[in-house]
Amino acid sequence: MTRAFSGGKRQREATRDRHKKEKEQRLAHNRALRAQGVDPMMADMEMSPQNLPEVKLEDVVISVPSQERRGKNFPMKLFIGGLGNTITSESLRAAFARFGDIEDAVVIVDRATGRSRGFGFVTFTRSADAQEAIKQMDGTLLEDRTLKVNNAEGR
Repeated sequence: MTRAFSGGKRQREATRDRHKKEKEQRLAHNRALRAQGVDPMMADMEMSPQNLPEVKLEDVVISVPSQERRGKNFPMKLFIGGLGNTITSESLRAAFARFGDIEDAVVIVDRATGRSRGFGFVTFTRSADAQEAIKQMDGTLLEDRTLKVNNAEGR
């Protein structure tokens, strides 16, 4: 009695190869669309660049906050360097409170010792107050240490 094979393993391999080939073709097609500046997801929904509405350069508006508005009404964060080991967030806030409303004052502490790492940040409600604090506090002494005060920069 001879047994006929149903071709199960061969059939699975052939199906897998076919799916792999279809996927490669789909990826190549999507890459080609992206190279033309077309989003493949939009192409599937019949949204090609030819079907999009025309936008004139005169209709484009780019909004940039004016220097005056940004300079007076927006919060501003200052970097305070050169702090002593014993300074706290409360004493830092008290030192800068005379320049205007402060949203936040924090001294960065060492996790192991709990003492100041020598720098902190003060966030003023108004940018104009922060600029005045920079002018008057940069280079002054706080607890016998010379402060370095400037605008905080992002990481």
